[in-house]
Amino acid sequence: MDYTEITRVKREMPRQGDLEFSRDRELKGLIRSKNLDLLKNFAEYNEQLGIVERDVPAKAESFFSELMMRVEFGTGGKVFKESAFEDIREILKQEIPVEIQRNTFYERWLLDMTEVSRSFCETLGQDSTCFSIGSQRGCVRYHIDSVPLRVLVTYAGKGTEWLPDEAANRHAYRNGEPNDKIVKDCSAIQFINQWDVAVFRGGPKGLLHRTPDAALNGPSILMRLDHPLFWDRVLKHHYEENQNSSTKQHHRQSKGILSSTEEAAD
Repeated sequence: MDYTEITRVKREMPRQGDLEFSRDRELKGLIRSKNLDLLKNFAEYNEQLGIVERDVPAKAESFFSELMMRVEFGTGGKVFKESAFEDIREILKQEIPVEIQRNTFYERWLLDMTEVSRSFCETLGQDSTCFSIGSQRGCVRYHIDSVPLRVLVTYAGKGTEWLPDEAANRHAYRNGEPNDKIVKDCSAIQFINQWDVAVFRGGPKGLLHRTPDAALNGPSILMRLDHPLFWDRVLKHHYEENQNSSTKQHHRQSKGILSSTEEAAD
């Protein structure tokens, strides 16, 4: 299903001085800022990618290292602007070990996800956003999102790999060819830094990007935000199916019944 026709809310264009942003002179289609207001207003720009540059907080590395050693997880839900902190905390409640939740940095992390989620609600002109987060990533091939806008924040591990248009063979991409045919210049490959907020434009003129090899082969923590319709029409059913599958498998295991596939997987 294609969501590129979701209507955007038109706003008065902010002045460059208000947001303190800069368009990259070397990388076309990129706009940078240290102000999260860039995210709120990105829908009104023509760039393919907006990056809000941020420093990695103290204690983040040790916190996420412990989290990734303790658990693999993937979850999501609809997060409302007015109750974002409570919504995110509830979504993660059953996924994150209690000992980790007691760490003082855990609330710092929740507050950051809350701030970014609320900003993206303003970007979309919506009272909620589709929120998902996990420690496993699997987008091997360069692709363009089928949604108008998507936010990604890598809290731990290697950030999203992306390809500037001038280094991409879009004809090869459209023909379904592999990455080595899509990339015209390997030296031009870029990566999003940890904790930077990246908003990607999707659709026909969207940005080519993928999960980097380091994140495919190792743990990372990635938050993704989408239009709330993406939750209603796609992710909600995906998570419900996974939960039903897990419940059925647990029931069979408790009865001593396993399929050959499940035995091999174990």
